[in-house]
Formats: sequence, structure tokens, C-alpha cells
Amino acid sequence: MATTNTDGTIQVTFAVNAWGTVAGGKWPHFQLLVDGKVIGDATVASATQSRYVFTANVPADKAHALQLVYDNDDTVNGVDRNLFVKSFEVNGKTILAIDPSVKYDTGKIDGLHVIAGQSEMYWPGALNVALPATLFSTAPVDTGSDTATMTTTIKVKAYGIGAGGQAPHFKLLVDGEVVGDAWVNATSATDYTFAAKVDPNEAHKIQVWYDNDATVNGVDRNLYVKSINIDGKTISATSEMASYDKGPVDGKFVVAGQEGLFWGGALSFGVPEEYFGGAYVPPPPPPPTKPVDIVVNAYGTSAGGQAAHFKLLVDGQVIGDAKASATAAGYKFTADIDPTKAHTVQVWYDNDATVNGVDRNLFVKSVVINGKTVPVTDSIVTYDKGAVDGKDVVKGQEGLYWGGALNIKAGAEMFGDTPVPQNPVPTPPTKPAFYVAANGKDSWSGKLAAPNADGTDGPFASLEKAQAAMRASSTIDTTYVREGTYHLTKTLELTSLDNGHSFKNYPGETPVLSGGEVVKGFTSEGNGLYSAKLGTASSLDLIVGDVRQHLAEKYAYDAADVTSGWRFADAASGGPSGWYIRSHGSEVTAADIQPGTMIQVMDAERLGDTLTGIESFNAATRTIKLKNGASLPFAEGTTYKLLNNAAYVDQAGEFAWRASDGKLLYKAASSGFASTGVEVPRLGTLIKLTGASDVTIDGLTFKNTTTGGDALLLTNADGNHISDNSFLNVGTAIRLSSGSSNNQIAHNTLNHLAENGIEMDGRSNGNTIYANSISNIGEVRKAVSGIFGTGVDNNIISNNDIDHSARYGISFKDYGGSTNTANHNNVIQYNNVSYTGLETADGGAIEILGRSSTNTGLIIQGNRIEHANGLATSAQDSWMFGQKGFGIYLDDMAGGVTVKDNFIRDADWASVQIHGGDNNVVTNNFSVIASNKEDFIRIEWQPVHGAAGDPHNNTITKNVVMGTLPLDDYIELLSANDFVIDQNLVYNVPTYGDRDVSAKPMFTNPYWGDYSLQASSPAFAMGIHDLAWAKMGIVGTAAAGMEQFWDGV
Repeated sequence: MATTNTDGTIQVTFAVNAWGTVAGGKWPHFQLLVDGKVIGDATVASATQSRYVFTANVPADKAHALQLVYDNDDTVNGVDRNLFVKSFEVNGKTILAIDPSVKYDTGKIDGLHVIAGQSEMYWPGALNVALPATLFSTAPVDTGSDTATMTTTIKVKAYGIGAGGQAPHFKLLVDGEVVGDAWVNATSATDYTFAAKVDPNEAHKIQVWYDNDATVNGVDRNLYVKSINIDGKTISATSEMASYDKGPVDGKFVVAGQEGLFWGGALSFGVPEEYFGGAYVPPPPPPPTKPVDIVVNAYGTSAGGQAAHFKLLVDGQVIGDAKASATAAGYKFTADIDPTKAHTVQVWYDNDATVNGVDRNLFVKSVVINGKTVPVTDSIVTYDKGAVDGKDVVKGQEGLYWGGALNIKAGAEMFGDTPVPQNPVPTPPTKPAFYVAANGKDSWSGKLAAPNADGTDGPFASLEKAQAAMRASSTIDTTYVREGTYHLTKTLELTSLDNGHSFKNYPGETPVLSGGEVVKGFTSEGNGLYSAKLGTASSLDLIVGDVRQHLAEKYAYDAADVTSGWRFADAASGGPSGWYIRSHGSEVTAADIQPGTMIQVMDAERLGDTLTGIESFNAATRTIKLKNGASLPFAEGTTYKLLNNAAYVDQAGEFAWRASDGKLLYKAASSGFASTGVEVPRLGTLIKLTGASDVTIDGLTFKNTTTGGDALLLTNADGNHISDNSFLNVGTAIRLSSGSSNNQIAHNTLNHLAENGIEMDGRSNGNTIYANSISNIGEVRKAVSGIFGTGVDNNIISNNDIDHSARYGISFKDYGGSTNTANHNNVIQYNNVSYTGLETADGGAIEILGRSSTNTGLIIQGNRIEHANGLATSAQDSWMFGQKGFGIYLDDMAGGVTVKDNFIRDADWASVQIHGGDNNVVTNNFSVIASNKEDFIRIEWQPVHGAAGDPHNNTITKNVVMGTLPLDDYIELLSANDFVIDQNLVYNVPTYGDRDVSAKPMFTNPYWGDYSLQASSPAFAMGIHDLAWAKMGIVGTAAAGMEQFWDGV
């Protein structure tokens, strides 16, 4: 810490390291000024570097201007007097003359001829150095004792072409600090070696800054950099780690790294920390957590028709909530917590009131934590009355008459040694109901859950019979379906006659509705091949032991490689067409074209697939004509597969229809399947609600429906409740169509879907779709989404976990024109979306298409998005990985969208893409980007839509952007027009806006996936708040305030 004088100044030591050349018997001379005042001068009477020291009192804690004025430049008898300045020192801090903070005002020192700082002062003038206030601080100096350092050797392999008698020159910078420079006289690749001190626990930015590009007498001076080498590890100039900032190094003309720096500028390398001092050492894992059950034993008195309501919190985080009944009951919650530490458990009574003289109250008798009962009068319990502000705290008591919270200071001993939970025995239904069972009969009453002892009465055998019985009954509105598999041959259709009725699983049991035909009687044909006679041809689907099998294709496929089996095709001879492609060589022959042979074709951008039969094949021209054409033309680089030919069945799990003898041919991994058989999906829809309202479908499993079908279909059906169901190996799981509105679709599990998860269209408005798990989307078709909306309004998509999709996670499509597909005022919130775009390109984890070019009023908030991928092919018949994958994609004029409070990591091209849309707001999002091809925000026009495709008035402010290593930028702007990008907190990327702040965001533990902000984060001072991590995904359903209406049994 510098000593402060009584006048508020501090004494500072300045030094100049310089040498000179003599002319006419005189050496070069300079004056040194601080803030325009001379503090000393010197004659540099040495041809070797010497140190010239000065002292001055300057105001503390303020920035200052240092100026070295060379005042006797001359040429005497042809000999040039020159001054050379290597560096300045300010209180021990070295600043090289070639540092970017140094400027050389040549000539009259009038600001008219200013160039970058350099050591050689061939002309009179001044070196001007802007000194930050941190160099003159009166606060204790951080010695960096807690920061590890190491000396690294950096070699720049370069060569050059000189011009005007001068070789190319470069500065080497590490994290913005100049560590050395070199004149590149070599005309073949030569190593230029430097040493730098770095933190081995951080990534670093290394720049080769070519600072004297010029053309002299028609000769172009150029610098070529082949690579850099860091302690023996080489990174080429064309590596993905490299980028080239052309010209003034201002971030405006940045391209991929290249060897030739033809326009001056800087070749930058973002280098991971493992290049410095050895392999990356990850931080320690977060503390262990385990699920702990907490049961609140409570009851309440209602007032105004409303029961007493409470929230349960652990360490300030809401775990769940409940309304207390009039009789004492146990309300169970589960929290994931660190069992090695103490925790605070709160029961927060939040709706205390008196209505018409009736006092609403909550009474808590005890709280059971991890099996240990804590009476509310225990010494570890206190009651914070009223506002829960710590001002009116008394001993714990049962009656929370004033609202407020019971606080339990639970020691670590209460969370260890968790008792093994016993699965509770489900309570059989007590109210009158009908039952359906696999051992039932439709001739029975259906009012017994199981056949009686003498076999004269019992449950029904079919859902249709139960439906008819509920219609005929004035007292029974619920049917429980018992364990077993029910193979449906026709759709169960519920109409307005079924309003208010329920089909539920019997508590604790898992009934299965299947649309598959069971096929047995297979005959071995050798080599693992089996065949069985079918009455009707199979198509795209076959299920064996709950696993979808693979429709036979001509070439080998690998389930772990989505590119396997595809073949490249040429466009039609007359140009790209949606009806024709041309195969290569002899990859397709006349023998391939058999009855039932199909073809799946994907355009080069892989926007979707066409799956159809083959109309014809011309072997001479290699031309394949499709039976059904595509809207997208097939250009060079298109890919295709030939399918469903019995001759292709050569890998375990493959099947095909053999038309010659009417048999299903299947290659099995073993013969074990034969005894139980296989299922050939025949039915597309298992249950359909047509004009039905207030119907509950709960706890059923839907299986084995056809690709192209909707396992559960709602048509003009309002106010229904679809919950706790499972969908496995179906086409699309749930579809809401033709104005199906105000439905609740919640807590369902959807897996291994041929097409979509949940689809809405036709002005199906006001639906709430939440707490669903949707996985493995698009196993047959590829233009798919976990949740799809087209022409719908006011829907809430919340707290869903969506992963592994061929295309989108969540997509709302407005196709424009006369399609009536505009979407308005939908909310997409608190979803976990990961691993999207696995087989397609130009997609997003969350994608909004807006071709009507209207303000949608859509809100995308609080979502966690990771691994938004893209896959395409090139016209040169190569695979393009990481192609046009976006986290949140506002496509084709999508406008009026608010994107806030989302976390986005590992999106191939950009975390947020605005494609021709207007009036979008992107704020308070956290983005982690990992390569130079990846940006946080990308704004570009969509020229195919003319003026409507020009983006306008988009605002991107107060976001947090972190590069996992130093990167070239966080923005990509392509005819972006008027926009605001500012006030963002960025790290490991350059700032863009004038009020951007460059600093570490201080994430809690990013290596282990915890990107919450530490209290010390500079984000808070910028008005950026932390994300609602506890509300994200299915586990955050209660914290997000979403209603649990399903029974969970």
C-alpha cells in the first residue's frame, strides 16, 4: 500500500528503459511528463538498454497520463539520431512500449499523426501512456499470493515477406498483456520463443498481433503464422481454437483462424487450461445429497371456503406445499439435501385470514424428519409470527394463529442413517366404482375389483363395457383398470356422454393398453432368421419385449451412429426436385425394388424426412421416383435409405414384410423371443376424446401403436385431465386437435416415440402441459418435437423434462399465409431440454416459427437448455456435425417474444438466434459457450421473405455470457439492422456494448453443473438476478406453483 501524503497525493517511482544512437556528437534526449507536467528529463547516452528513474507526487486513486517526449530528433551528415524505448515502469508495474495502451504521436504532438506504440522513435514526438487508477491505489496491493503461477514457453512458428526494407513485426500478448515482440526476417517457418507467467488453473488467450502491415511500392508486407507451441503442445493457426481479427483488432471483422495475416490484425488462440502445467484437475464434487422424507402432521380450519395453506421450505428453498384438511393428516415431502450438515426446516402458513368473523387457522402437531419425530414444542422449534422477518419470534406451538412460520433447527444427526423406506400398501378404492380386469367378464356387474369366490360376479373384461355402465349409472363415474395387458382392436371413443367420467389404474397396479397384434408361431429359417405368417402386411413398426425393432435397411447401421446406413444421392438431372433423386453407382439395383420396399429421404439440411414407396427406378440414369413427393427439393448432398425389403434382414433386430409368401421376417439375437411372440402395431389411436369434457385418464400405460397414429387423441375436447400415464413405443403420444382447450396434461412419461411427444393444433388453447418426462423422440420420423404447437394460444408448457430428440425439444410453428397457424401468448417455462437436433439441422431446443410476422406475446423463461445440436450434409457428400443448432431459435420473423431467465449451454451455433424477427427482448439469461463457432446471440435477416425478413428493434441486455476458454466474440450479426446489445456481463469473450462488463460471473461450481451465482458475483451490481434453479424441470413442479391434481398411485 502506497503512503498517502497530507495533500492526498502519493509518491510514485517511474522508470524508462531505453537506449539510443548518437548523431553529430549528441545523444537522444527526452522529457517525462505526468498529466502534462514535466517530472524530469534525461539524455540517453548509451547504445545498450539503460534504466532512467524519476519520482513524483501524484493524486491517489485516480487515472493519470504519462508522456515521454523525444525532443531532439535529427540527422547529421547522413547519420540519424534515434531513441529506442523498451518499456516503462510505474511502481514496479512494467508496460512495454508496444502495449496496446501506448500510442505514438509522431511529429508535432498535435494528435494528427498517431500510430500504435513502438520501441523505435524514428521521428520526434511522444509516447503517450494511459495509466489506470489501479496503479495509484492507496488500498492494500493484492500480491496474488493465493493465485498459482508458472512460467510457460510459447513458440510462434512464423515467416514473412518484407516491404520497404522492413520485415513484418508482431507483438505476443497473453490475456491482453504484451509479453514480447519480434521482427520476422525469416522467409521460411521459424520459431520465435517467448516466456510468460500464467495461472496454470485458468484458460488463457494468446494473441499474435501483426502491427505493421503495409504495401510499399507495390510490394505487400505479410506475416504468416503456421502455429503456436505451448510447452511442447502445438496448436495450428487453422485450429478451432484460433480466430483472426482483421485490421484494427476491434472484434468487427473476425473470421476463422488462418496462416496468412494479409490484413494485419491479430491471430487469437483460446487455450484450455490443460495446456498449462498438465492435465486439468477438476474441483471437488459438491457435497453429497440424498432424498429425505419430511412429514408435516397438521390440520386446519377453513374460512371463506378456503383451507389453510402452507409451504414447506428447507434452507429457504420451497420443497412443496399443501392445503390442510379439517382432520389431522400427514403431508409428505421429499427434499434432496446434504446429510452431513444441519438444516433449517420451515412450515410457512401463508394465508391466515378472518372472513365474515370466521378465523382461518393452521395447527401443526409435529414434523417427522427422516423418520425422527419433532414435536412443535421441542426446544429446536420456534414460531416466527406474521411477516417471517425474525422480529416476533416465540417458542414453537401448535396453533399458528397469526400466520408466519415454524422454524426447526435440525442438526446433522437427524439426516443420517436414513431408514429403508417401505413401499406403502396402496389403499383400495372405497367409493363405488366399476372395474376392468384381464380375468373379468362383460356379463358381470363390474362392481367388484376381483371375481367372487363362486365365479358369479366380478369386474368387466373391456373398457367399452365399463364406459357403457358409467353412462347408464347416475352414481358411479370412475372405472379402475386392473393389472394386465389389454390388446385393443378398435379405438375407445369418449364423447360428451362420458363427461365427468374417469378411467384410472387400480392403486398400485400398471394396466397396459396395447395397439399391437401378438404374433407367435415363428419358424426358423437359419442364421438367426425367423418368419411368421401375417394376415396383413406389417409396416414400420415391430415391438419385441417392449423394445422397438429396426425396419430392415440395405446397408449396415449402428444404433450408436445416426449417420450409419445413409447413402448420398445426387439431385435429379433437371435440377433439385421433391420427387426424384439419383443414386450413386450401383448402390441401387432393380432387385431392390420389391413390393413393399420403401425409401426414406432427407434433404441436405436435414429439415425433415420423406418416407414413402418407390414409384419407379431407372437403372440407366440411376433415377428414383418417389410415390409421394416432398415440399423441399432434394439437392446435391441429399441422403436416403432403402427399407423394408426381406433381402436386407441381416442384422439382429431387423425385420421386413416379405410379400412373396405373406410373412414377417425377423432376425433375432436369440430364440428366446419365440415363446412370448412379438407385437405388430396395428392401431394408431387407443383412446379418443371427441367433444368430451372433465374426463380423467390417469395411471394407464399406452403401448405399441403405429407410426403416424396418436395414442391418445383429443378432438374438440375441453377441460380434461390426463395424468400419470406412460406411453411407450407409440407414434405420437398425445394430440390435442380441433379446439381442444383448457386441458391439463401432467406427470406423464413418454418414451421411445416414433414421432412426437405431445402435439397441439387447430386453436387448442389454454392448455397446461407440465411435469411430463419425454424422451427418445423421433425414432422413425425426423421432423419431430417433444412438444409441438401450431395455431394455438394461451398455453402453458412448464416443468417438463425433454431429452434426445431427432429435431426439436419444444416447437411452436406459424406457417403464415392463410394457414391460420399464428400462435399467441403461450408461456414456455421451467423446462429441462437437452440433446436435441440429433439427426437434423436448423433447429432449436426451443423453436418458434413466426411467418405471420406478428407480435406473439410469447414468453420463454426459466428453462435449462443443454446440448442443442445440429447435423446436416454438404453438396460434396460429407457429414456436417454441429450444424445450425440453437438453444432458443426465433425463426422466420418470430417477433414479440420475451426470452428471460434461461440457462443455455452447448448450443452448436448460438444460445439465442433471432432470424428476421422484430421486437424481441433477450434478458437475464445465462449462457456458456465453448468454441469460436458458438455465440450467445445471433441476429440475421431472412431474405427469402423480403422486407418482412429484416429484423428490427431487438434488445439483448443484462445477460451473463461465459466462454469456457477465451473466444473471439459472443455475437454474430448479419444484416441485423437496429438493435441494442449492451450491459451484458461477459467473461473469456470481448465486450461488445459500451456498458458491457468483463468479469468472472462467479458461478458456484460449473464443473459439476452448478451455475448459480455466488454472493460475490458482479452480476448483482448490474441488476442481473440469479436464475430460479429450484423451479426447473419436473423436480421443480411444486416450487413453480404448478398444481398436483394426480393421485400418484
